[in-house]
Amino acid sequence: MRLGFSTVVQVLFISMMIITVTVVAASGYQQARSGVVDVGTQVIDGVQEKTRQRLVERYAEVGDSLALLAAALSGMDLDGHRDRVLRSLWELTQQSSLHQAAFIADTEGRFLEARSLPNPATRFASSQDNEPVEEWVYRDPDFAAMASLQKPPTDRPRAIQRLSSDTAALNTRFSDVHALSLSGEPGVTVSRAIAGPDGAVAGVIGVEIPLAGLNALLPAYALGEGSMLLIINAADEVIAHPLGQVPGRAGRDPGELPQVTDLRQRWIGQAWAQMRMQEPDALGNSSVVELDLEPGQYLVQKKRLTEHLDEDWYLFLLVPEHVVLAGVNRGLHTSVTLALIMMIVAAYVIFVTAGQLTRPLRQMVDNARLLEQLRFGELKPVQADFNEFRTLDRALSQMAASLMAFKRYVPTALLRRLLSEKQEATLGAESRPLVLLNTGINRFTKVGAQMGVKEQADYLTRYQGEVFEAVHRNGGSIDKFIDDRVIAFWGAPDAASNDVYHACGAALECEAAIHHLSQTLRWENHPAMAVRIGLHRDVCMVGNFGSEDRMFYSLVGGPVSVNFWLSNLNKRYGTTILASTAIREETARDFIWRWVDRVGVFDQDGSFDVHELCGYVDDAALVARRDYISRYEAALTLRFVDEDPEAALDRFYALQEQYPSDVAVAWQIDCIRKAGEGGES
Repeated sequence: MRLGFSTVVQVLFISMMIITVTVVAASGYQQARSGVVDVGTQVIDGVQEKTRQRLVERYAEVGDSLALLAAALSGMDLDGHRDRVLRSLWELTQQSSLHQAAFIADTEGRFLEARSLPNPATRFASSQDNEPVEEWVYRDPDFAAMASLQKPPTDRPRAIQRLSSDTAALNTRFSDVHALSLSGEPGVTVSRAIAGPDGAVAGVIGVEIPLAGLNALLPAYALGEGSMLLIINAADEVIAHPLGQVPGRAGRDPGELPQVTDLRQRWIGQAWAQMRMQEPDALGNSSVVELDLEPGQYLVQKKRLTEHLDEDWYLFLLVPEHVVLAGVNRGLHTSVTLALIMMIVAAYVIFVTAGQLTRPLRQMVDNARLLEQLRFGELKPVQADFNEFRTLDRALSQMAASLMAFKRYVPTALLRRLLSEKQEATLGAESRPLVLLNTGINRFTKVGAQMGVKEQADYLTRYQGEVFEAVHRNGGSIDKFIDDRVIAFWGAPDAASNDVYHACGAALECEAAIHHLSQTLRWENHPAMAVRIGLHRDVCMVGNFGSEDRMFYSLVGGPVSVNFWLSNLNKRYGTTILASTAIREETARDFIWRWVDRVGVFDQDGSFDVHELCGYVDDAALVARRDYISRYEAALTLRFVDEDPEAALDRFYALQEQYPSDVAVAWQIDCIRKAGEGGES
C-alpha cells in the first residue's frame, strides 16, 4: 500500500512522540508507584488500628450500658416494677442498631425481654406459675402497647443458663457466636450478672447482637471503592462480611458460621491462607503485604481483634492497589493527557502545513476519479498557487467537456467500460441475450404532416427526451433514434439479473410520462400524443459496427425486427405496451399481465403469444381489472387451447357487453366470426 507524503510525515512524527512520551511516563510512574505503595502500607496499618479501636469501643459501650443498668435494677422487684424494667430494656435496644433484644432474668424464674426486630415487642414469663405462659405485648416506637397475647414458652437467651453463685459472673461477658433465641441467626450475647443483697448472683441482664448488624458496619470502615473488610476468627470462620450473609455448605445449622472457603470470592480465601502463613508480631498482627489475586493487585493486612471476646477474631482488610495509587494514576493521566494535547497540536500543525502542499493534488485526484465514473457535474475547480496545478486542472476540465459530449452519442455503460478497462475500442460483436424496448408515436406521419419544421422538431424531441429519461433511470441504454422510433436495450455491455424488471418499469414510466406530456401539449394547442411500446427478450448481436475510422455501438438481428413488429401490434389491439412470453414469464410476480392473442410472426414459422403489460402487481387501481383479465384469458384459452371457438365467442360477447371499448375483444370476435365463415384469422 502506497501512502501519501502528508500521511508519511504525520505518522513518523506522531510515532516518535508516542515512543518518547511512553518511555518517560513509564519511568516516572514506576518511581512514583514505589514511593506511594510504601506510604500506602503505613496508611492501611493506621486505618486498620483505628477500625479495631472503634469496634472494640462499640462493644465496650455495650458492656458499660449493661453495668449501669445492672446497678440500677439490683434488688428491684421484677414483678412489682415490670413496666419500668421493660421500658429500661426497651431503651437499651434503641441505643444502637446493633441491639436486637435486651433481657433480664432472675434466679426465681422470672424473665423479661424487649426486642426491636422483627416486630417491636416485650415479653414476660415466670416459671412459678402452674401453667407457664409468656405474655407478649406488641408496641409502637414510643413504647405504647398496641396488642397483647399469650404464647407457650419459647427459647430464651443462652446467657440465662449461666445463672449461678459464681461471683466471677459479675463481670461483663461476651459469648462465642451462636444462634440467637429469637431469630435463630448467628450472633453474640453480651451479658452481666446482677448481684443480690448478699452479694451473690441474683439474676442476669444481657443484649443479643446479630452478626448482620456487624455486617452493616463493615462498609463504613472500608478503605475506598473495591476494598473488602471482613472479620474472621481463628477457626477460619467468617464472622462478618460486607455483603451480608454468605452461602455455606449444604446442611449447615442456622447459627453455624461459614468458612472462608465457602465464599463465592475464592480469591479472598486464597489471600487469607497466604496471610495465615505470615509471621505475626507479639500482638498477633501481620504487616501489610502486596498480593497478586484473581481480580488484580491487592494490599492485604490481618489485625487481631480480641478484647472482651472468648475467642480470637481478626480484622481482614483487602485494598485494591489502584485505590492506593489513585493519585499517581491521576498524575499519569494528566501527563498523558497533556502529551496527547501536545501531539494533537503538533499533528495539526503538520497537517495544515502538508495540506497546503498536497491539497491541490488531492483535489485533482478526486476530479480524476469523478471523471472516470462519468460524474462530470461533480467536478470542482482546483484552487492552487502553482502554474503546473492550474494547467493540469484546465486539461481535466477540457477532458470532462469532451467526454460529456461523447456520452451523448454512446451508451453510458459502454463509455464507463471503455474508461475502466483502459483498452482501445475495436470492431467486433458478440452474441448475448438482450432485453429490447421499441417505442413509436401513433399516427405520427399524419400528425407531423400538419406541422411546420420547427414545431415538428420540438414535438419529436420532447417525446424522445421523456423516453430517454425513463430508460436512463432504469439502467437501460439508447441504441438509436429513427424518426419517431426509439430503440433501447438492457444486458450489454454489462448484464444484470433484474434487466427484464427494469425494462418493464421503463415502459410503464414512458407510458405515464407521455400521457402527462400529451396533456401539456393540448394546453399548448398542439396535437395530443399516444405511444406504442414493444418489449422482447432474445439473443442478439451487439458490439462495435462500422469502420476503423467511424464505428458505433449497436445491436442487430431478427429480435430487433420482432420487437418493432410487437410495438406496431398495439394498433391492432388498442393497447400501449405489448411484450413476448419471455418477458412475462420472468416478471409474472412483479407485474399484472394480460394474454392478448396468439398470432403468427410475419417472418417466422409457428405461433407467437402476445401479452399486454397492465401495471405493477401492487397497483390498487388494477384490482377491479384482475377479474376482467381472468375472464379474457379464459375465453382465449377456449379458443386456442381447448379449440372451442363457439364457447370462446360467447365469452367474448359477454366481455364486450361489459367493456364495449376494448379493441382486443372486438378483434377476437371478428377473427372467430371470420374463421366460422371460412375466412382467415
